[in-house]
Amino acid sequence: MVRFVTTLTDMPGRALALAGAICMASVVAACGATGGTGDIVGAAAKQAQEGPAQVTVSPSNQAQGIALNSPVQVSVKNGHLESVTLTDDVGGDPGSGNMSPTQDSWTYNQGLDSHATYTVDITAVGSNGKTTTTTTSFNTLLADKKLVTTVTPGDGETVGVGDTINLKFNASISDDRKAALLQRVTVQSTPGVIGAWHWLDDGEVHFRTQNYWQTGTKVTVSADLNGFDAGNGVWGLGNWNESFTIGDKHLTTIDDHTHQMLVYQNDQLIDTWPVSMGKTGYETLQGTLLVLYKSYDVKMQSCVTFGGAACIPGSANYYNEDVFWDTAISTTGFFIHAAPWDIGDQGVDDVSHGCVNLSTDRATTFYNWSMPGDVVVISNTGNEATYASGEGDWQIPFAQYANTNGVGPINTTAGAAKPGAT
Repeated sequence: MVRFVTTLTDMPGRALALAGAICMASVVAACGATGGTGDIVGAAAKQAQEGPAQVTVSPSNQAQGIALNSPVQVSVKNGHLESVTLTDDVGGDPGSGNMSPTQDSWTYNQGLDSHATYTVDITAVGSNGKTTTTTTSFNTLLADKKLVTTVTPGDGETVGVGDTINLKFNASISDDRKAALLQRVTVQSTPGVIGAWHWLDDGEVHFRTQNYWQTGTKVTVSADLNGFDAGNGVWGLGNWNESFTIGDKHLTTIDDHTHQMLVYQNDQLIDTWPVSMGKTGYETLQGTLLVLYKSYDVKMQSCVTFGGAACIPGSANYYNEDVFWDTAISTTGFFIHAAPWDIGDQGVDDVSHGCVNLSTDRATTFYNWSMPGDVVVISNTGNEATYASGEGDWQIPFAQYANTNGVGPINTTAGAAKPGAT
């Protein structure tokens, strides 16, 4: 077999030049192909990274019947949020949400208004540097009922050193919602105190200090109840804020053994008065009580208070009288009041149906001097005051006072909405 081998040296000059050109072209082409492909791949990756912002909003656009405690959340991928604005069509001011430090998310959780249309306007910047805007909207549910709170002490009042903060609601709060409600209520004071909450029943809760307030203390009670689900179609639809001041320390002690009433102001004894208290079967409440309110004239009727034989005119315990200069010390009808009909028994014997009887002059003086929240300590009657008999806040040892899991004791310097603070 004849084999032909051709080398470059065997080629004529033109052929050699052509072969060289082909070879160089091949080398150049090979180099060019490698460099070009890298640029194309790099450009594609860069374009993937530098794209438009991708925005997600919850509740979703055009969502209906959104619960009033739902958060509004905005997040972005492939960019950052420049601004988020939430508005409604009921004239409210939703306030501002919280932007994350990295500006990739925004959250609003301050509660929503009933039966409102909310609009979310978003401006975001993508990794490609381009600005995009997004607008979404949603509608909230219609609340069946509004949660209403009655608060004492009232805004701007000056009250005594033993006063409690009382919140009374127009709806029952179930056990599983009580702690959540109190998380939305803040008590702050200057100077701070240790206090705790106690539920009397499903519709009323009290805040009591461990020790009496100091004279001059400034107290503010705030509630953020907008969007709070109280259950059974009842929703909190607003927030409130009230402040009060603690006045002079008024402390009165009444001893049924001595039939004497001692009146102290800022720990100084200012008066000692004889009294007549509840007779056998009608004993005056015993314990640490508070002045609740005052009324110049109270119609006192035995039939309303006791019923039965006390409703028969002429019977031993029948009465139907206007009684004056009345200072209430319970929710069940116990008063310190003027009793000119038993002056001779005052300081000697108990003849009343439970009230603390004074002469008219002394009852008038006490009436004008006292204020809600003043402390009245009554001893040796045998009729122990409890919540069942009208008063109980200061009968319960403070260590046992808090009866809401997760809330209290509380330092009011930090605010009573923070559970477990000391």
